[in-house]
Amino acid sequence: MKYISLGWTGLKISVLGLGFWQAGSRLWGWKHRDVTGYEVVREIVATSIMEGINFYDTAEIYGGGLSEKFLGKAIRELGIRDQVVVVSKIAGFRYTYHNMLKAVKGISERLGFKPDIILHHWPPPFYVSICRVINNLEKLVDRGYVEYYGLSNYANKLLVKALECTRKHEPVLDQLHYNLGYRVIENNTKKILEENKIALIAWSPLAKGALAGLTKPLTTAQKTDKIFLNVAKDQKLQETLEQLSRKYNTTKSAIALAWLISKNAIPIPGTRKPKRIHEYTQATKIKLEKQDINKLDNISSKYTSIYGTKYSSLKLIRLVPGTLQHLSIKITKGI
Repeated sequence: MKYISLGWTGLKISVLGLGFWQAGSRLWGWKHRDVTGYEVVREIVATSIMEGINFYDTAEIYGGGLSEKFLGKAIRELGIRDQVVVVSKIAGFRYTYHNMLKAVKGISERLGFKPDIILHHWPPPFYVSICRVINNLEKLVDRGYVEYYGLSNYANKLLVKALECTRKHEPVLDQLHYNLGYRVIENNTKKILEENKIALIAWSPLAKGALAGLTKPLTTAQKTDKIFLNVAKDQKLQETLEQLSRKYNTTKSAIALAWLISKNAIPIPGTRKPKRIHEYTQATKIKLEKQDINKLDNISSKYTSIYGTKYSSLKLIRLVPGTLQHLSIKITKGI
């Protein structure tokens, strides 16, 4: 496994991480409050640490907190807390210090330890000052509730504004939707991150399985994702991935992840199957030739603008009042 320094921090993380949205999520076919799946999560964590992966991502709303509970329990039982970097996310409807502090304390309780990094999952409702959120995140760092903070789904003007708001602590990373089928951040956001030495974490790096070769949606998360549906039927892109997977004697998913790594992004694929971990880590063992990177760039170039030139993931949620966002998550008991 290859390791890099995370942004401007001294944290050493694997160039490939793991996302744990799928742990406990009904959108991914997990039955509500089904705790019997913990053994699967434990095996995923155990397999990943043996493969050298030490960067894990979760969030308070994943499975209504079940994802954090499973991940934290696995890390504690395996005795690997000092070997891993754990990121969790505060929901975007939280913006007061009291509410954000409550969330962080809840996250630490479910994990069984303090996360290394806390992210604001999405920008706050449109009527809330971005500076208010950033300054509250800085307070959480100052008061020792977390070592570092970062952002998620902050792009373009919102990202620039967030950086202008910092007083004492800079964000260490920005977690954004990025894959061969959604390249909008390359239009502007990626450059901003690079100029400010902020790490780029790529969520949904396999377009929910479409870049791994899945052609039909199996879960609600896939059925409702237009990017999955478009990529799954993109014959030219699929044929190129297949061709390169044969050339490098690996899988489509490894090629798609290796492409992201070549773009200096840190992909965090998720899975419900421990055997996928070895498949994912193949991406760190191959080095795509420049001509093959260019080939993938060209075949997927339309995805820099087909959804518009500005980042749109979780954009509309900002129009929903925070109380309604919170109520929705509470009623559904997470996503």
